[in-house]
Amino acid sequence: MTAFNPDDLVASFKAAGAWYNDAAMALTPFPNMGWGAVARQPIKAHTPLFHIPLDYLLTPWTSSLRTHLTEAEWESLDGGWARLILCMMWEESRADSKWGGYLRNMPREFDSPMFWGEADRAELKGTDIENRIGKADAEADYHAKLAPLLAARADLFPAGSEHFSLDAYHVQGSRILSRSFTIPISRAGGPVTEPEEDEDGDEDEEEEVAVMIPMADMLNAAFDRDNARLFADGEDDEEEEGEGEKHDFGEGFTMISTKDIGEGEQIYNTYAAPPNSELLRKYGHVDNLSLPEDVTALLLPEELGSWPFGNAGDEVEIPGTLVVEAAAARGISDAEARVDFWLDQGGDDTFGLTYSAEGNLEPPLVPFIRLLTNEDDWAKAQTKGKLPKSTVDAAVIDVLEAVVRARAAKYPQTIEADLAVAGGQGPLNARNAAAVRLGEKRILVSTLRVLEREKERLRGEEGKRKAGGKEERAAKRRK
Repeated sequence: MTAFNPDDLVASFKAAGAWYNDAAMALTPFPNMGWGAVARQPIKAHTPLFHIPLDYLLTPWTSSLRTHLTEAEWESLDGGWARLILCMMWEESRADSKWGGYLRNMPREFDSPMFWGEADRAELKGTDIENRIGKADAEADYHAKLAPLLAARADLFPAGSEHFSLDAYHVQGSRILSRSFTIPISRAGGPVTEPEEDEDGDEDEEEEVAVMIPMADMLNAAFDRDNARLFADGEDDEEEEGEGEKHDFGEGFTMISTKDIGEGEQIYNTYAAPPNSELLRKYGHVDNLSLPEDVTALLLPEELGSWPFGNAGDEVEIPGTLVVEAAAARGISDAEARVDFWLDQGGDDTFGLTYSAEGNLEPPLVPFIRLLTNEDDWAKAQTKGKLPKSTVDAAVIDVLEAVVRARAAKYPQTIEADLAVAGGQGPLNARNAAAVRLGEKRILVSTLRVLEREKERLRGEEGKRKAGGKEERAAKRRK
């Protein structure tokens, strides 16, 4: 395996017509994060860091592979990432590819669960990743789409070549999963179609596709640390111009600092603050940062010493079926009709629990529970065609508590065992899996504590109503 060579990557980047700000940034390794970008000097906000022209994006339409395939062969690769993966295989197999320097400096080994053994993957049981690793689906796609074309076109894809093997397919797929960007298909060089209007007269948005953008994928990301962002040309003229030297880059994408960055600081790209489950699934690492007070507020004093780190963007997915099962235990009728109504109104079939000041007692989960459990709400929904409001009552609390406990029961390990693994010196995969479990369990534990608080509130209100009723009756007797 060829070791990563930053000088080779930058040289090939410039040779392809891209621009790189040598004075502002450099590539360097970071502990537990692999290679990334560092500021070589103080960088002002709105400073261009590098620019990639459109023809240096690696997409199915910029690769030369398409010119060697028939239309039928090209169409056989439609759907998913099959086209992009085969184009990356093809370009990496060619000695004269303009993406040669880019591809030979991309990783071939990953810490993501796709490459874990069965024992390590078992550590993800109960987590949101468990059924989303996708290895079996990827292999089925390879055998269904690529294998027939590879066999039929040995003139392009030599039999036995390591570049077109199933292992290579997994490598290229993992590169796309962890490093690709999604952009409008017209910017990727793909076919442009006339926009169609929907029922409301609004134009449909242009299709977006996954592409590889050299150098942009070298920047790491971490929760709430972003200080740079990739801009399309013309997207924000003021920011693209920067405060220093002016550049006329032409069409393409420019990485621009969005904040002042100190010398020696890492340059982080903007991202959508994914939970640790997604970070591990896509990138093979987790965030283990100090958590803000609004996240740790519901932890007990004895927990703060051992459970203060993680990812503030964590979440737990709750399947709608779990909610229906908990509601059905209360003896509801026609659950199927209620669920169909919910879905027809645009409701979700999966709900995300997060760190929330309301303790996840806000839309859309509460209206769904009320629709399932409250006969008045169900009757109004049928007559008026409206979903229930987010009013929390005893039935909502009971169902949500049952849902949270059922979701928590899916983990084989205890919280104490997770803490011991996450804070230990054991294998990396085991520690990362424990971090994912802990982040999800922290949300479930916090939600249960909020529910207990809500129970106390309802009991207090009920007590006041009863006391008020007694006083009113006593007053009437006195009168």
